[in-house]
Amino acid sequence: MKTLVIVAHPQLANSSTESFLKAAADNENNVMWHELKTPFDISQEQELLKSATRIIFQFPLYWYSAPAILKQWLDEVWNSQLTSSYLLKGRELGIVTTVAHSASAFQPGASQGYTIAEILRPYQALAHAMEMKYLPPLPIYQFAQQSEEERQLLFIHYQQYLTLDKFLHFSDQTQWFIDHLNVKIAQESDLLQQAKLEQLLALLQDQQEELDDLHTSIGWLREKEDD
Repeated sequence: MKTLVIVAHPQLANSSTESFLKAAADNENNVMWHELKTPFDISQEQELLKSATRIIFQFPLYWYSAPAILKQWLDEVWNSQLTSSYLLKGRELGIVTTVAHSASAFQPGASQGYTIAEILRPYQALAHAMEMKYLPPLPIYQFAQQSEEERQLLFIHYQQYLTLDKFLHFSDQTQWFIDHLNVKIAQESDLLQQAKLEQLLALLQDQQEELDDLHTSIGWLREKEDD
């Protein structure tokens, strides 16, 4: 799978959040980080879109919408040549948006009054019109106020959002950790640190085996119910 991250940010160089996310994306081989800049080369932009399996729109939430450059890019690049032939049919569309308010503010009765999913509904409609698969959005709330532990979890979650076929499935998340740990173990020169990583790897593999056994048992029980 190849992921294209369309970054729409008017002050990208000054954004600590985008720097953080770019560092996470740079660790993944099949992720292309694409910063929007005008004027657009329409044919080049369309070729990037057609080369990707998963397309991510990434932007700060400005007045309940994206920065103007994303709208301009959509108007110019997603023209009739691209849309009338359904060239993006079957691709995935995901949204990563950074938000200044807390997560609790985005619900009925709270200060913002609507959920993030409701605010981002136009992108879901776009995916539907293009016969694309719309992914659950990944909102990043109050990045500047996040703890180091919260940022570490975000780093991992963001990488999974970009690269995992089924990023919401626990078994796929576990396998992702196993694959990444194997790479780190192979690269680690400190024997003590390598041993710690191997212990963590063994623990994850045990959990994966237990999960596989559980799925097998559930499947067997369902078969018995059908008999």
